Amino acid sequence: MTVRLGAEVQPQALQAVAKVARAILSDLDLESTLLSVVNTAKDLVGADIVGILLADAHADADADAGAGADGAGGPPGEALVMRACTGHRTVRTARLRVRRGQGVAGKVLATGVPQRVDDYPEDRSISGDFLAIAALDGTRSALGAPMIVRDTIIGVLMVWSRRRQAFTDLHTETLIYLADLATIAIENARLYDTERTAMHTLAEAHHRLEDQYDLLQRASQLHEELTGLVLQGACLADLVGVVARHTGGEVVLFDPGLDLLATAGAGGALDTPVAERVRRRLADRRRSRHRDGDSGPIPPSPGFDRWLLGRDVVAGGERLGHLCVVLDDRPGALDPLVVEQAAVVCALELTKERAVTEARTRVRSDFLWDLLDGNVSDDSEALVRARHLGYALPARLRVMLVPVGGLDEWARTAGAGADAVDRRRESVVRLAAAAAAELVPGALVARRGSLLAFLLPATGDGDGAEQARKVADTILDRLVAANPELGFSAGLSACAPLSADLRGVYREAEHALSAMPVLGSGTRAVTFDDLGVLRFLLAPGDRAELVAFARSVLGPVLDYDRDHHGGLVRTVEVYLKCDCNLQRTGEQLFLHPKTVRYRLDRVEELAGINFATQRHRFDAELATTIIRALALGDPAAR
Repeated sequence: MTVRLGAEVQPQALQAVAKVARAILSDLDLESTLLSVVNTAKDLVGADIVGILLADAHADADADAGAGADGAGGPPGEALVMRACTGHRTVRTARLRVRRGQGVAGKVLATGVPQRVDDYPEDRSISGDFLAIAALDGTRSALGAPMIVRDTIIGVLMVWSRRRQAFTDLHTETLIYLADLATIAIENARLYDTERTAMHTLAEAHHRLEDQYDLLQRASQLHEELTGLVLQGACLADLVGVVARHTGGEVVLFDPGLDLLATAGAGGALDTPVAERVRRRLADRRRSRHRDGDSGPIPPSPGFDRWLLGRDVVAGGERLGHLCVVLDDRPGALDPLVVEQAAVVCALELTKERAVTEARTRVRSDFLWDLLDGNVSDDSEALVRARHLGYALPARLRVMLVPVGGLDEWARTAGAGADAVDRRRESVVRLAAAAAAELVPGALVARRGSLLAFLLPATGDGDGAEQARKVADTILDRLVAANPELGFSAGLSACAPLSADLRGVYREAEHALSAMPVLGSGTRAVTFDDLGVLRFLLAPGDRAELVAFARSVLGPVLDYDRDHHGGLVRTVEVYLKCDCNLQRTGEQLFLHPKTVRYRLDRVEELAGINFATQRHRFDAELATTIIRALALGDPAAR
């Protein structure tokens, strides 16, 4: 475009144009460029007020799209907003917002061509939307030129004068030329801003990638360190110690039941009260049905004023524990990665420990079932195999059998598969073994299907039947508490000496179990000692079992008669045949009734029976019958 300027103004105009051009080339800041344009236009055109209005991308939806004639411009509803202004008297001019067709600028936006008004208040071709603002600013004439980029109006350069007919055709051409320069300036500034924003975004993305790479590097180093500890045979305490060092917090590792497995603090061992508070916090979240495996940070609460970051320790779909880090401040970006990596390695270590434990348990289980099935050749082999297992066989023992009931029903209700049922059985075995080892040191536990077999060293003096029942009841209580949907009962053998062949003792425990329905629904644990004559009804006995029964009832009395040449067994036999009548018993034995009473008291003291009890009288009569039939009281027979 060629600007035709008069000779008297040409040098000034050229200098102004050169000034604007230098501003465009030297300053890419949009606001500075706009200010340079309005100041130059004010000086060059001789206007009182100059403003640049730019298209607003957030124009009102109800803007008037029909004001003015058709022409170049943006889509209907586009508006202009004042971006730079000088010479105004009222703030409303600086905040001017113009819709298509409103005022001079709106008409330029609607038509796409320059517009000039010589007397604004009197010109009916221009809308009167801004007459109030014109009155406040005292403007009478106006001139506007469009700023067009690729057939789209991006703004309007406006000049106002407080004089009528202040602008000529020369001013119009000058303003058009300035509008073109301003358009170039704005586009260059916007391109520069876009490029600068892109560079800034790229730089931020680069920094984020560097940070992410650094996190991954540190996480990889941590994983290598933790894995190296596992390969070197480190324990769980060493692993949680590394986590404490990398996070600067305190670390607690729980088993699935939230019992402590290992703890560590940044400066050493973690205080037990802190670990207990963490355990209660996690237990509360479980009761409130928070997802256990959620690794998101748990913010401080009134009951615990520190941050918690946790992760379930899972292997093969089974939860082996829960790792938790206690932090004074909000967790950093690396902390969740540390906990995640540590949980994976802890799962590896716990899986390894379980594999070792299960292998050892399997070998001990095979050994115990070999004893119960009579597959060990002799006592020497039994002792040697036990020694290799690090187990000392007891001199006297009992066998206890505990069937696990309700597993099939639980599996159907829970939709559990065969693997889940097997894991449930193993968890019952681990709990039973822990309880037995705590109650009876040296206890051995094995599983065959859903049947648990216990080898319990005898405790206390004598046979300890009462103590054995207490042990069985305690183990059953713990199993029921942890598995309320399952059923448990126990059958115990009589106390027997160690032997490589425990088939007989095993059968005694089976007989005790089979007597459960006969003894009543309230009975959970039955010992073979409790069966009395019932044992012969459940399974016919041979001579050895008959002798064992007779001695279990009157063994001390037989020994007393042998050592003192007494007649206590004979006295019991006659007393029972005489229907427990002292007078008739004395006549049969040629003794005074008081002597008979003394002998009976001595028998009760030695054998631990009470002739006032019908069951004891029945057992004593059967025992005397066996003694007489097998001649157990005859020295020659012995």
